[in-house]
Amino acid sequence: MSNERRRTKYDIYADSIEVIAKKSICSLTRVSYGANMPVDRAKKVLNFLVSHGFVKEIVVGDRKKYRTTKRGLEYLETFKRMQKFFAALEEPVTIKIPEATLPNRITTGYRELDKLLFGGIPENYTVILTSPSCDEKDLLIKRFLEAGVKKDQITFYVTAEVGGARALVKEQSNFHLFICNPQANKTIRPLPNISKLKGVENLTDISIALTSAFRRLDSSSKGPRRACIEIISDILLQHKAVHTRRWLTGLIPELKSRGFTTLAVMNPHMHSPQEVHAILGLFEGEITIYEKETEKGLEKFLKIRKMYNQRYLEDKLPLKKEAIIKS
Repeated sequence: MSNERRRTKYDIYADSIEVIAKKSICSLTRVSYGANMPVDRAKKVLNFLVSHGFVKEIVVGDRKKYRTTKRGLEYLETFKRMQKFFAALEEPVTIKIPEATLPNRITTGYRELDKLLFGGIPENYTVILTSPSCDEKDLLIKRFLEAGVKKDQITFYVTAEVGGARALVKEQSNFHLFICNPQANKTIRPLPNISKLKGVENLTDISIALTSAFRRLDSSSKGPRRACIEIISDILLQHKAVHTRRWLTGLIPELKSRGFTTLAVMNPHMHSPQEVHAILGLFEGEITIYEKETEKGLEKFLKIRKMYNQRYLEDKLPLKKEAIIKS
């Protein structure tokens, strides 16, 4: 179900039931995260659904869990059918996004996203992009990196896969590539601006490589700098939330003090809700890519969830590969 528009209580009931139905048996925390509600509100909603026979409360071990009932599934099916009827009656609406640009913004490389951000990511901000594995996410990262190279900005890219970054690496370039992969020596030739690490098992090694690169930067070089950290999910899987947070709380202030605007990337579907929230709270901004069922089928959208103390538009942006490529 969509949680990207202003929801009625009936939307919230349907979202909650759908989350439980997908998991078969679901905890309060999972419903809270999946239906995009605070835990206290999710608890009230579940109590209501249980009292009306849409959801059944069960005990697994020593914990309360929830399971959908036949009546709950019937409600969900009916709700979805009515949504399609309402959608068919709606007039097409075109939303025009104003092309206002605020000072001290760093372009993302994708014009439509820059419009939502009034020109780009606020300079020296740390923003996390949450997204499932998809081509659109990869293209947005590529655009972000290319924009830095095009403007001759110092650009750091920390990744486990070289991918499209190979074309951006040149000798004596301002583009610095950090590959955290034991096969790195086989995938790209050695250059002064490439650091090859054995993986994400040793976070100290990654920190040392970054610190070494910081020290090699020309102190007289002025202007914006950008960094893309694409190994958050890899580190979180390996080290869990506590050690990942500890590493990031050391890295983020270092990047900010060096003048970097940072885009980190995480796949929230690979981790528990608790781990995801533990990481999200470290960043000033969050941009998310999500999928939604529409009349045309399953489509992807982009939305800015937060940008602390900064102006941005809350419109959801349909995400098309062709549009990102042409941008």
